[in-house]
Amino acid sequence: MSSEKIHIMDTDGAVELDLSVSNGAVNVTVDPTAVYGRVRVHTGASEGAVADAVNDTTFTAHGARLTVSVSDDMVGGIGGSNVVQVGGSTFSFGGGVVNTGYMTGVTISDGDIWIGGQRVVANGQVVAQQGAKVGGATGTITVDVVLPAGSSLAVSTKNAETTVRGDLEAIRFDARNGSLQAGGVKVLEAETHNGSVLVDRVEEELEASTHNGSITVGAYNGRRGSARTHNGGVNISATPAASGRLAARTHNGNIRVRGAGHLDLKTSTHNGRVW
Repeated sequence: MSSEKIHIMDTDGAVELDLSVSNGAVNVTVDPTAVYGRVRVHTGASEGAVADAVNDTTFTAHGARLTVSVSDDMVGGIGGSNVVQVGGSTFSFGGGVVNTGYMTGVTISDGDIWIGGQRVVANGQVVAQQGAKVGGATGTITVDVVLPAGSSLAVSTKNAETTVRGDLEAIRFDARNGSLQAGGVKVLEAETHNGSVLVDRVEEELEASTHNGSITVGAYNGRRGSARTHNGGVNISATPAASGRLAARTHNGNIRVRGAGHLDLKTSTHNGRVW
């Protein structure tokens, strides 16, 4: 059993997609033969917080603009709880003390206990049938997107990896913990606290910053660019088509910019090398 929600655009052609998802994976494919944009949000879980998050996903379309909001699967309807992530496990605490050995896929709050996406205790009472087998992963949210050529993408996430295959007009990426890997884009704006930015090609404008993570641009053709990291390296290859100013700054990390002799290049690092 699984859970999913699907939206297909009513308007043909390029899409301006604004996606908000807390956790999981985002896979975007730009298909030049596609007529209508399509978004599928899914998980292998049929119940529990992850399944609820998928089922509560909202799609709002206005012409070519589509806003997709996936509920926070860390919350699961528990108000005022604290969430702790350890490895691949998530634990929610609404107060009090919990003594444990090893726990995987367990959520505890307000007298309720979920294991493997199944509620086994509700309000202090055991609700699982005798002999029921529980455990395993609670499921992961995956967002699969197909966009026609000429589309743009905005992703806001707490903990989701984002992969884009194909070329987009613009990408705006904002993540607390998550990396971006993309093909070609005209305008890139990316900011992540823990995660890297890897882009094959930037055609016009680059604005990327990370706190813990590297920034890599395979081919920079732009006219204005800035790459900043606190802990991480910057690696950019400029082409003869690039122009204007390009700035690369790190606090702890190396900077390598190739082919930028014809640009107004500014580099600085506190602990690192520039070459």
